[in-house]
Amino acid sequence: MTSAAPTEHDSTFPARFHELFGSNELWHGTYKPEPTPIAPGVKVEIRSTAKTLPGAPNPELWRQHLAGEQPLGVIPIREDDTCTWAVIDVDELDFDHAAIAARLRRDGLPLVVCRSKSGGGHLFLFLSEPIAASVIRRRMREIATALGYPPETEVFPKHDTATSPEHKHSAWLNMAYFQGDETNRYGVKENGLAMSVDEFLDVAEAARLTLAQLEGLKASTPSKADRKKQDGDSKAPTPAEFEKLLDGWLRILAEATPGKADNTLTAVARDVGRWASVIDMNLTTIEQRAREAWRQRGKPDAEFDAQWERNVRWGQRRGDPPRLSEAAATPLIRLLADVPMEPIEWLWPGRFAVGKISMLAGHPGLGKSQLTMYMAAQVSRGRPWPFGEGKAPLGRVLVLSAEDDVADTLRPRFEAAGGNSSMVEVLDGVRTDKGERGLNLADDVRLLDRVLSCRDDYRLVIIDPISAYLGKTDTHTASEVRNVLAPIQKLAEQHRVAVVCVSHLVKAAGTAAINAVNGSGAFVAAARIACIVTKEMRDEEDEQGRTVKVETGRRIISIAKNNLGPDGSDRSLAYSVDSRNLGDGLEAPLIVWDEPVNMSADEAVGFREPGQPTKANDKGMRFLRRMLRDGPALSVDVEKAAEAEGISLSTLKRAKKELGAVSEKQADRWVMYIPGRQAELPL
Repeated sequence: MTSAAPTEHDSTFPARFHELFGSNELWHGTYKPEPTPIAPGVKVEIRSTAKTLPGAPNPELWRQHLAGEQPLGVIPIREDDTCTWAVIDVDELDFDHAAIAARLRRDGLPLVVCRSKSGGGHLFLFLSEPIAASVIRRRMREIATALGYPPETEVFPKHDTATSPEHKHSAWLNMAYFQGDETNRYGVKENGLAMSVDEFLDVAEAARLTLAQLEGLKASTPSKADRKKQDGDSKAPTPAEFEKLLDGWLRILAEATPGKADNTLTAVARDVGRWASVIDMNLTTIEQRAREAWRQRGKPDAEFDAQWERNVRWGQRRGDPPRLSEAAATPLIRLLADVPMEPIEWLWPGRFAVGKISMLAGHPGLGKSQLTMYMAAQVSRGRPWPFGEGKAPLGRVLVLSAEDDVADTLRPRFEAAGGNSSMVEVLDGVRTDKGERGLNLADDVRLLDRVLSCRDDYRLVIIDPISAYLGKTDTHTASEVRNVLAPIQKLAEQHRVAVVCVSHLVKAAGTAAINAVNGSGAFVAAARIACIVTKEMRDEEDEQGRTVKVETGRRIISIAKNNLGPDGSDRSLAYSVDSRNLGDGLEAPLIVWDEPVNMSADEAVGFREPGQPTKANDKGMRFLRRMLRDGPALSVDVEKAAEAEGISLSTLKRAKKELGAVSEKQADRWVMYIPGRQAELPL
């Protein structure tokens, strides 16, 4: 392994380490730099090659250690039975260094995490003054216990008093940063990355504590996840596990597209290096296997050489190898430039899209199910949508209905709409070895996938209402709703179907349309389009001259949200519900489309932003300014002109009130004007 390139700070490092790790004045330790390999996945024992030598550590010994010439071991307890540093030695090969670094920071414990030679953890505590070994051992044992480590976890110093020579082997600790920045024994940041020598010294020197600060340290009890990890939840890395991972990595490298080959090689080399930090392996053989996979891409060896060794070294410093259990979760990344652009595929242009989830919400009894059966009928025959809004794609429809009876409600409505019933299927539930039950989208999304996979011509899926198919999902918890809807969105994309989810509106009035859908906001967030069904209301004067809301008998479908196309007041449609005789004594309701209306979804639900005119009101006020700028005008003429411009009588009355216009009878005719303001009105 090559040494790191010298830096301008290198000359100060040995002295800084010597001052930081104040130690026993009589002894220091060392061992053979490359011990005889033993069984992979087992802690590297150095006892057979360890030596305890006379003499205190000094800057020259630290220089040799940092240069990779001779390892250095230091005894923390001094001849006066005090220490200026201590360590908790966590002997776990699968030790999560980044997690414990984050934990220590969260708990306010200024311990510095280092990776040990065998992949475990050394949790260093540094002191600004010599403190009795008995005190620091007690505090370190208390901290180790609070962190959840077992009683047998080693703590340095190991004794309360300076030990005799026969105990020296167990009293000194291998120091970090053997070979400097090329080491696999390094300080670890919260993000898991290795600290450079300079970074480690800066962090350690800044973390020094006084006796009072040491006594004030507290640690929280470990979480269940921490305890599970500490109890040996994961098996130690083994060569067999690495070989399985390596086979997969090399296959990916050999199959990588030209644009991804370099990045793939970097990832493979770094992962190999990370594994080399915890198990013995023949890096030369592995390099040759990787080179052969690289050549299958037609890439030159020079490009391989430029990346391999450098990134393997990076991985060795980083450690913490990826495990086989993590291989099932692979990040899926695409380069945006490789994604071809596609137009939106519409079921009903501007309202419901293929491959997307849409919401259709309204209060009970407003004809939501009637509207979905109309849509099913249009799709089943590939017929045009109203008002020239395009044509429905011909295809099959899948219906999930939990509230309406199929025989006496759904089919009669569908037949009244003129649909082809041989193109519509109803999913009633699920049959298991325990009997029949309802469909639960939280658990049965694969069953829905199987249904849609049986045919290639499904175009529409209706789920009415969506809340009836969510099982125990808390519909007011966004994360739970997203977890259910995300797989459904994926099905919509894969099978190229429009999924229309029916829901109710909240009962409270004065809510913006986009927030009026019942349940968590995740329903509307997941939907690319959300449509609202409401009653049409108009303003009338009662016998006392008060303005009151009166139902017109029509229904309004408006767009509350549209991520794929235009929304707004000009997209609302009015319809009435008539009936059709189907013969044999059967009669079913039928949608009759009336006209487009100038009304936004917020207006439809009765919501108005405080202090802000609605779009319709703003249009009405501009109209009145224009009509009344030159003086009084006949009220009947104003109303006719407003109707011709698509301005309703109720909107006209609101605009009239906000502008301060008045109606007055003059010579048996009603006229409208704005007193004394004609000349001030802008067009």
